[in-house]
Amino acid sequence: MLHLSDVLKDKTLGLELVVVGSFDPQVSGAHSSEIHDPARWFEPGNIMLTTGMRFLNEGQPGTAARELVEGLHRAKVAALFFGIGVYFASIPDQLRQCCLEFGLPLVAVAPEVPFQHIESYVNQNAPAPGGYGLKRMLWLTNDLLDSISSDTPIKSLIARLGTVCRGTAVLYEDSGAIVESTGEGPTNLIFAAIGNGGSPQDRISIGRWEVMYRSVVLRRRGYHLAIATRNGAMLDELGDVLLETTQRMLGAIEGISHLDTSRQRHENARLLTSLQDGIEVSRELRYWELLKPLGFKAFEPIRSLVATTLGDELLTPARVETLIDSAERMGVPLLFAENGRTPEVPPGFHALLPDTRASEQWLAAGGQGLAIGLSETTGSLAQVPQQFLDAELAVSIARRRTVGGAESGGSLIRMDDVDPASWFLAGLRGPADRKRLTKFTQPLRLEKELVETIQGYLAMDQDVARVAAWLYVHPNTVRYRVKRVGEILGGNLNETGLIANLYLAYQEEILRIRAKFTGS
Repeated sequence: MLHLSDVLKDKTLGLELVVVGSFDPQVSGAHSSEIHDPARWFEPGNIMLTTGMRFLNEGQPGTAARELVEGLHRAKVAALFFGIGVYFASIPDQLRQCCLEFGLPLVAVAPEVPFQHIESYVNQNAPAPGGYGLKRMLWLTNDLLDSISSDTPIKSLIARLGTVCRGTAVLYEDSGAIVESTGEGPTNLIFAAIGNGGSPQDRISIGRWEVMYRSVVLRRRGYHLAIATRNGAMLDELGDVLLETTQRMLGAIEGISHLDTSRQRHENARLLTSLQDGIEVSRELRYWELLKPLGFKAFEPIRSLVATTLGDELLTPARVETLIDSAERMGVPLLFAENGRTPEVPPGFHALLPDTRASEQWLAAGGQGLAIGLSETTGSLAQVPQQFLDAELAVSIARRRTVGGAESGGSLIRMDDVDPASWFLAGLRGPADRKRLTKFTQPLRLEKELVETIQGYLAMDQDVARVAAWLYVHPNTVRYRVKRVGEILGGNLNETGLIANLYLAYQEEILRIRAKFTGS
């Protein structure tokens, strides 16, 4: 029969009795736990070991300490062992006072003593050690499982994993970037050693640190999970179980996160559709409140965006994921919805975003291979339908200029910068409108040299010498051809109207020539 006094007598355990209980209780087992309301998992006579992680972010640590001690007292827990040197240099006074009030023995555990060492000693000498292994696995699983309910589940899971192994836990991306970590282990050396490893599951030694790691894949991305401790026996006994359990929980967290993300994106798209359909001015404040959780600020300038892929390219799910992830990473609030995939509508997306520097950086980083049209700014959500009409015009200009060669790699057109001629041409709808425009230059259809000359003449701001150098002809030849164009069209190139009509008819070619030969 094992009593608390027997445990305290063993000097190798590094224990110091801080609060003497009402009596010397019989001990039936020991287990470390950092979960909320841990008393429900303990049996009478158990010892609870904790590092005090639950008190770190508590606004009222006194209340949290009372709830913990009161629950352990009701569960008839034998004693509370507090590991100092992990999160707290000494036992918090509120916890000490509560243990005194309830008569619960409180014991300090030295920083250099692993919890696993104490657990093994107690459970090997307890009256019924036979079922300990199974119980311990259940305790560990429940302890780690409790992290899923946290606001930051991955961070909480890694912190609990580090506490259980009384060392370091770290989750790396494939690149070596640390997603989350806890403890004081050599994280850079650990990843360097993992990179040199030959198997997906292995154990290595780095100085006094014993390390176990596992490579995992979550949603098509590679990660490395590692635990490190100075107590190799702990890894022998629990390393595989901890890594396996944590890997499964990471998968569960990612699955829940993916489901929640899908739901949020669906709601995001529905909200954008409602704004595109139009809302009453009287309902604006309500919609601003709906946008607030996404990071938008009420009545501050916003832009509507329409983007399409170039050529026959598809907007892949991976590209959508990258665009949305980068916006979140760069702090850009975003309403986002993909276009309908029909022959009439090129693959692309619609979005609403604030007019900020971060938004500009996001567009610059993600615009490769896209034609993007941006509306002018507005602070009124009731103007969003008109904004999207303007963005549609802007993206049609961007597409024409990209196809025509005036832009390469992608094109972004802001409606603020669109000149009247481009605005007019973007508004042409259907073959009939285009036919009216091409009808004006129909008499020149067989005069290739004249067409080339007049396009260059307008692209180079009617500079005869530059046009002549470009065409490798005499300036008088240019003058003759320009005059001839005027005669064929029933006027002359001194007429403003004739020049305007020629510019409208040949704008795409004029811009292409200007971009290629003048760099403007």
